Parts: sequence; C-alpha cells; structure tokens
Amino acid sequence: MVSISKIITSQPTLNNLSKEQPAPSIKITKDTSVPAPTKALTSSNLQSDDVVISKESQEKLAAENKLTKEDKTKLTAEQQAKISEDKNESSIDEEIRELSIKILELTLQIELLKSKEDTESKKEIRVLEVELAMTKSMLEAKLKQKLDNKGQAN
Repeated sequence: MVSISKIITSQPTLNNLSKEQPAPSIKITKDTSVPAPTKALTSSNLQSDDVVISKESQEKLAAENKLTKEDKTKLTAEQQAKISEDKNESSIDEEIRELSIKILELTLQIELLKSKEDTESKKEIRVLEVELAMTKSMLEAKLKQKLDNKGQAN
C-alpha cells in the first residue's frame, strides 16, 4: 500500500516579499508495506457450480445448434463450389502455360531450321509451322474458355 501526503505552504505575495518567509515545503512519505495473504486458495476450497437448465432453454439451445449446423453445411457447400472453380481455373491456367511454352519452343526450332537452308530443314519447318498453328489455336480456345468462365462467375 502506498500513501503519499503533500503539505504546501502559501505562496508569498508582492506585499509579503519584504518579510522573511520560509520557502514552500513539500513533505512526501511512502508506505510500501504489503499485507501478506492470510490463507492461500486451493482446489479443495473451491466448490463446483450446480446449474439447472430448464427444458425450454435446452430446446432453444438445441434449435440454435441445429440452425448453426445447417449454416455450416451450406457454407461448406459454397466453399466446395469455390474450390472446384479454383481447381478448374488453375488447371486451365496450367494448360495455358504449357501451350505458351510449347509455342515458344516451336518458334525457336523453326528459327534454328531456317538458318540451315537445306531441303530436309525446309520440310521440317513446314511440319513445325503446322504444329505451331494448331498449338496457337488451342491456346486461343483455352484463353476464350478462361474468359467465359470469369464472365459467368461475375
């Protein structure tokens, strides 16, 4: 316990300045003694609470729990729909990425073969150009599918 006491003397005024007065004094005392606990609480001293719940309250609680479970079921169904959409979008994104990489590889192969200028290379270039055109059309179809899915979601 801490107690602080304060004693303030009056301030001198202009008329009293000529007279000798002691300076204001402040007295502060601290008492820091803390009382020791008389008896510690133990689990043997505590008593259990006996609560009686009425049938009306039990029925109301059961009805609330039932509604909560139904809400959780609906929520999980919505979450499952969202998860399946995300998986579908991620698989489309993965296919788009793979097609883009394939287009890049085909373009590089065509450019390398163009530098050779022999008849065998020219035949290979034609085959690769056909494959490149097909890959580009597949990529366009996937991009359109992704845009359609986003349009339906919004």
